[in-house]
Amino acid sequence: MIRIKDPEKSKDFYENKLGMKLLTRLDFPSLTFSLYFFAYTQDTPPSMEQSQTQRAQWLWNVPYPTLELTHNWGTEKDPHFCYHNGNKEPKGFGYIGFIVDDVHQAVEALKKHNVAVITTSESKNAPVAYVADPDGYWIQLMSRNSPTFSGEQTLIGRDPVLSHTMFRIKDPIQSQSFYENGLGMKLLCRIDYSDDKITHYYYGYTDSSIPVSFSDDKERLEFLLRTRFPKMVLEHKWGTESDNSVIYHNGNVDPRGFGHIGLTVDDIYRACENVERAGYKIVRKPGPFQDVGEIAFVADPDGYWVELIKRSSSGPEKPYSKPL
Repeated sequence: MIRIKDPEKSKDFYENKLGMKLLTRLDFPSLTFSLYFFAYTQDTPPSMEQSQTQRAQWLWNVPYPTLELTHNWGTEKDPHFCYHNGNKEPKGFGYIGFIVDDVHQAVEALKKHNVAVITTSESKNAPVAYVADPDGYWIQLMSRNSPTFSGEQTLIGRDPVLSHTMFRIKDPIQSQSFYENGLGMKLLCRIDYSDDKITHYYYGYTDSSIPVSFSDDKERLEFLLRTRFPKMVLEHKWGTESDNSVIYHNGNVDPRGFGHIGLTVDDIYRACENVERAGYKIVRKPGPFQDVGEIAFVADPDGYWVELIKRSSSGPEKPYSKPL
């Protein structure tokens, strides 16, 4: 979840520029904010004529990754208002990652539609580019290693994938304990960038494993770029774990911007018990929220929020893993 200033501008960007589908909007008049949910899917979302409770129940059971945009009413009318994108001080959240067929073609298409391009590069592992959404949040585009010939055609290519969320962490050992033991994720791999003195740790919920025969970072990354399930990318700058001056910004105190990642689970009460037993903070105790179900918030070792949402019915046997 990220906070947005103007929902019309954001809707245009995520629908018309990135080719996502608006699944639904949830409104909370007493709290003066709305939530907009986007995804890549061929599903037909429920009609807005259905009750908000019905639409939320449908939403909490979809198996594919969604992007949540929070609009606090009235921000679009303030010319001086802006959100913090996490990539200038105080740093924290980095970007949302998308997989496309061809980064260069996607960037050229976005340029023609006046999307701001932050940077493009040929990294040691794969072409990568960063563009900005209307609020200045960074969108990372990475090329899959072989084009797809199925799926819907969008401005940025055929069948793009909402792939990962990156934020910066101080201590990879503490983060590993939280995401593996607290949340039950799998560490998929680590990729080192020695020139920049950083390491990326990839986590996800999946039965897939990187083949042991893949001995170098490029092979590992190419494998990940063929997957569809959502991933966390935790970026560790070497040495921060022993630097007391390094504290990352979680986006939920001023300057606000990034809000949280969200997980649907069968039992938020048991999940919170497990997280608390592992020694981590409960930000919001589990319980009902307005008319949309039951939620809770927990915090990782760097203070980033993780929302836990009660799944509305029994989930799929395995996480979303439709092959590209």
